[in-house]
Amino acid sequence: MIAAIAAAAASAGHTTSVEWLLVAVPLVGLGLICAALVASGKPGTHPFPFNLFDRAASSLERVTGLPAWAASGVGVLQWALIVAGIGFMWDVAWHIDLGRDNTLFTPAHMMILLGIGAIGAAGGLSILMATLRGAATKWHLGPVRIPRGAAALLALGIGATAGFPLDDIWHANYGVDVTMWGPTHLLMIGGASLAPIAGWLLLAEAGRDAGHARIRKVLWTASAAILLVGLSTFQLEFDDGVPQWQALYQPVLIAMAATLGLVTARTVLGRGAAIRATIGFIAIRSGFALLVGPGLGHVLPHFPMYIGIALCVEAAFYLARNRSLLAAALTAGALSGTVGLGTEWGFSHVWGRMPWQPVMLSGIWAAVLAALAAAVLGAALGGILTRRGAGVPALAVGLAALAAVVALAVPFPRNTADITATLRTSPAGPAVYAVDRFGLPSSLRPVNVELDVNQAAAVRGADIFQVNSWQGGGLHNVRLLETSPGHWRSETAVVTGGAWKTIVYFSKADVVMALPVSMPADLEYGQAPIPLSPLRTSKFLAASKLLMREAHGGAAWPAIVAYSALGLVALGWLTVIGAGAASISRQDSPPAGPRQAGSSTNAPARRRRQIPAAVTI
Repeated sequence: MIAAIAAAAASAGHTTSVEWLLVAVPLVGLGLICAALVASGKPGTHPFPFNLFDRAASSLERVTGLPAWAASGVGVLQWALIVAGIGFMWDVAWHIDLGRDNTLFTPAHMMILLGIGAIGAAGGLSILMATLRGAATKWHLGPVRIPRGAAALLALGIGATAGFPLDDIWHANYGVDVTMWGPTHLLMIGGASLAPIAGWLLLAEAGRDAGHARIRKVLWTASAAILLVGLSTFQLEFDDGVPQWQALYQPVLIAMAATLGLVTARTVLGRGAAIRATIGFIAIRSGFALLVGPGLGHVLPHFPMYIGIALCVEAAFYLARNRSLLAAALTAGALSGTVGLGTEWGFSHVWGRMPWQPVMLSGIWAAVLAALAAAVLGAALGGILTRRGAGVPALAVGLAALAAVVALAVPFPRNTADITATLRTSPAGPAVYAVDRFGLPSSLRPVNVELDVNQAAAVRGADIFQVNSWQGGGLHNVRLLETSPGHWRSETAVVTGGAWKTIVYFSKADVVMALPVSMPADLEYGQAPIPLSPLRTSKFLAASKLLMREAHGGAAWPAIVAYSALGLVALGWLTVIGAGAASISRQDSPPAGPRQAGSSTNAPARRRRQIPAAVTI
């Protein structure tokens, strides 16, 4: 593996050996852990190489107190998600700062591929361990024992990994669509984002009381934090300051991710769990941000805090104590979508890249709906994980799922309007010699930007109105301030020239548009430069035409394949996860542990006491 990494590094060109250490170190660390487990384990009865898994299984069961199939699956999964998370955030920041890759096998891409591949490997390893140890799982295929969570991990890993080669085909046919929301990107992101749920299903199938107390607490709490991180990945374009959608999408995504994750955590882990999960989320995201930003020198990802929403969830469960789980969920959704989201609104003005503006209030009901729907879904998931049975009625779950789809659809449209502006630029400092991405001579020119808009009322009070510069070696967002009626001026100087792409970005409700300031030529895609001009009058364009300038039309078949694969794979994922969750909710006791000499895997397991559906504190 190290030799393969070295060979890939030699062909990458634009990367360094230090960056490839980020790929090698996690691999070496995982290998050392596996070697230690094998070395310290008891000999097994299976032939080589399966006896190595026997030894590792005995070590895992001794150290964790969990069945080997649960401990191995969850352990590898959490390693996989950390590796994929670093690779994903690094890759997005790299593209924002530097543009497109010169090769497919970059360090960031390798980490993504390793991570999503390891999700499937975690499922396969769990199945292998369960089979070798003779676990009495409800699902089996002949002698093969299949834990429900492992089946979901296998499906998620295979589907997400398939997105990687499909992504290369997609870009080869349609150019570079620098957005997270392409079909192949969603395959990879979606698989990783749903994987924490499958990991929790593994722990639930093993039993809520399985494992040594300290290990159990760490794994269940870590699972809650990682679920929050996974659900929050869809916000990354807002976190990095390059949104391609309405500004309203950010509070909708925050409300849905935070409420679903935190209500699940509170339902499963009890009092204070929402706060503990949020602290874990902040720790993980801070680590990612410090590594990608100061560590690797890329754009620093900002992220929501979730503390206010966590306090709302805790308060809701207290207010609904001794009442039904559905009542607690609805209370949590209502508080999170109002008071909790209000705290995020305030925090957006403290550390957000694009502070939320009053114009958003007209559509904020969609975020409230998202919070209510996510709270019900989170409570239903939590009820399954704690074996509460029908803690939330099936009708409520169905309505919540429908409401979630509606909430996500509300900010989806991106429209244009007839807005013309006169753009003026003036030097703000001396020009500096530079080269563009093709090595051609250029110059970096700091300029002040002024804008006279013919329909000032259409622009005034926008969600976002600023000058964005990216792909020249960083990202700069500079606000436009209205200094007189209909006249806007950049708050500070704006960078242009070299490889920098600089535009005026405008978003107000469902109108998302942009105006070019300057853009370099692109020899590979045959695009002429948009030169810096001291005076230009032009119409605003759909923002996607400038944000995804390299994207182009192509044959229809790759789109048909990609979107069909996305739909079918997503349906398959939800089916496997749903079937596993339903099966676990009907199961009275966890599968039996390792088969002992003289015992039978068909012996009845001790019936587990059912937890009442009423909320307790």
